[in-house]
Amino acid sequence: MKSFTLKSLLLVACMAVGMGAKAQTLTFSQDRDFRDLIGWPAHRALPQIMDFNNDGIMDAYYGGTSCVNGWTARGVLIKGLGNGQYQGEFTPKYETYMSNEPVVKRDGEGNPITDDEGNVVYETDENGDIVYEQVERQRIVGMENGLPFSIRGYASQPIDYNQDGFVDMLLQSDGGNDTGQRQGIVLVKNNGDYTFEVVFDDFFASLPTAGAGNKPNGNDPWGGVAIADYDKDGYPDILYDENWSWDPLTDQWGRGTRLLHNLKGEGFEVANVCKPLPFDKELNRRYIYVKTDDQLIVDEDGVEQTIPGEYINEPTFAIKPIGGGNVVFVDLNNDGWKDIVIDGWSDGDNTEPGGYEIRYYENLQDGWFQDATDKLFESAGVTSLADLWNTWGGEDHVLLATDWNQDGREDLLLVGSCVGHNGKQAFVLLNASTPEAISVQELPTSLIPTSGISDRCFFFADFNGDDICDMLAQGWSDYNEHNDWAIVSCESTGSIDAYNAEFLNNGSSDVRGAYFQEGMTGFGDLDNDGKLDFLCTTWTEKNDDLIPSYNKTEYTVEAPEAPQNVNVSTEEDGTMKITWDGVSLLSGGEAMYNVYVVNNATGQLRMVAPANLETGKQLGYSRFGTYVYSGGEGEPSYVVPGLPTGEYTVGVQAVSYSYQASAWTTTTASVDDGTAVRSIANEKMNIAIGERAITVTGVVGTPVQVYALDGKLVGSGVTNNPIAINGRGVYAVKVGKKVAKIVK
Repeated sequence: MKSFTLKSLLLVACMAVGMGAKAQTLTFSQDRDFRDLIGWPAHRALPQIMDFNNDGIMDAYYGGTSCVNGWTARGVLIKGLGNGQYQGEFTPKYETYMSNEPVVKRDGEGNPITDDEGNVVYETDENGDIVYEQVERQRIVGMENGLPFSIRGYASQPIDYNQDGFVDMLLQSDGGNDTGQRQGIVLVKNNGDYTFEVVFDDFFASLPTAGAGNKPNGNDPWGGVAIADYDKDGYPDILYDENWSWDPLTDQWGRGTRLLHNLKGEGFEVANVCKPLPFDKELNRRYIYVKTDDQLIVDEDGVEQTIPGEYINEPTFAIKPIGGGNVVFVDLNNDGWKDIVIDGWSDGDNTEPGGYEIRYYENLQDGWFQDATDKLFESAGVTSLADLWNTWGGEDHVLLATDWNQDGREDLLLVGSCVGHNGKQAFVLLNASTPEAISVQELPTSLIPTSGISDRCFFFADFNGDDICDMLAQGWSDYNEHNDWAIVSCESTGSIDAYNAEFLNNGSSDVRGAYFQEGMTGFGDLDNDGKLDFLCTTWTEKNDDLIPSYNKTEYTVEAPEAPQNVNVSTEEDGTMKITWDGVSLLSGGEAMYNVYVVNNATGQLRMVAPANLETGKQLGYSRFGTYVYSGGEGEPSYVVPGLPTGEYTVGVQAVSYSYQASAWTTTTASVDDGTAVRSIANEKMNIAIGERAITVTGVVGTPVQVYALDGKLVGSGVTNNPIAINGRGVYAVKVGKKVAKIVK
């Protein structure tokens, strides 16, 4: 296997420049006739490029509104047909309804009669009241293929929420803007045959939103959604953030951060599983500790006075509501489980200080998180929460998970404003954690510091084939005394953190300038040549426009090598540990990894990021925080707990920062989670041992008692009925005069 360190990475990356990995200058070519080919131009929509039917050819979806079509909305599907051919589909679905309408008065030829001012005259009855009639009408209620209307969508992401092998969409929609839709995040199920369903809309509608037409999460919509399987139950979960909204949970205005747990593909629920900092160490207890009700008292003079409630040492276990910032899944302690980092503005009250915050929640690997923000004190050189927040807190920036130095550890990249720093920023919190301590190191980068990018255009991926991320963005920059709105291009040069950084002029002949200024741009391999392209809905001399910009940068597309030596070990509780050798990228750094586990009998799939099970091609462009990393120490691994008894196929692939992926390396494994019926060496006693209960088979109605080794009765019931037993260990099962020992 390979060992990756920062020193070796920098050396190898620099050597790669002279070995053919030197990055080429980004070059794009626009198709200005694409609008007419698809047939439905629009603006105010960020296209989502995904492979909806698993044929290896990317498709796309976009919403928005169309000025040239009477300010109407559609959910447009672009089918990728291969060989550079595309087909637009935007057939609306109608419903018939009865409308109660006034009867127009007409002349002998059937023409409407108008008064002297040109107003239509209506029929009236003997009382002079207008006469109404029921008229059958039609209205558009969506798309024939089931796609929704949506608007903008900076934080929209791919997700296979039900693990059926087809990539679904989690759309962030502003609502309003002639779409007739409310603001919120919309889950769209992909049926795999170019038909779709909007699901769980009522649940997502209950989440805090700022209201139709407003920007989600304030001016930072890009950072408002993150996706990863935090509890490793095989189904991706969601982190959601809203800046300022009416919160149905608290019945008041405020910030709204929610951890949404996936109910095995059947829906989502708010998961209050975050243990707070100790009561005496927490500076802002609002929402994370219980507050007693205000009390109204009347003094002896009859004067009413309100006594404010007080916070008590009773946790709510809710994640801290923070808005206008970022929510991030990131493995900051390198244990293979996704932790949480959130930042932005947090409200206070008359006793608790509000302000900019940053918080770190450590994954406890049992479905719970612990607020461990204090573990960052030493890294920041501070001794208090207030000082930490004043160092790295803030909003109007992008905070994302990525392996900046490609050493197998997930880092945090911040681009924008930060309260503890003057001017715009572009720095990385480099993961230097060890098994003994959480540690990050703030390092400057050579990216152009730019704010305002979270609600405009921001891309961080490899566009020139050197396996190092480039950054393209639009925002406000004071870099080199520029101090203005800018389109920035930071092209990697083949070594880590060595960029050609420049400003692009609005409306210049450079195509990157042409589509960034007024457009909303999605990215992905639209023409299936392995290079990341752009697809933009925008406003040009044609009014609404739809413009692809194909990546024509000169480089050879290369996928990482497939992982070697994939091995699986299992434990008695159904836990599976998968290990493999690390894979190097062209940069000399370590790849990201994707993993799947499928039950051979039931077909139940667990996959980290949506990808084609046969070819390994990514079905969408998941954020880097979704993927698996090695942690930088020892061989890469991934633990899957709670698997039921069965035979499994396991696959591991390496993924680069241009989303090129290796083939799957697969193996098989057997799991026995202890739920099979075990015969006990006592006459007429069979005991089925399950995850949370046991069942003793015998004469109907015979009393059963279950004791712990210390003699404590832990469960009782009768034969042939489940008896709840929480916990694991050695137990004595008594049935009549017979006793058997079991291990659960």
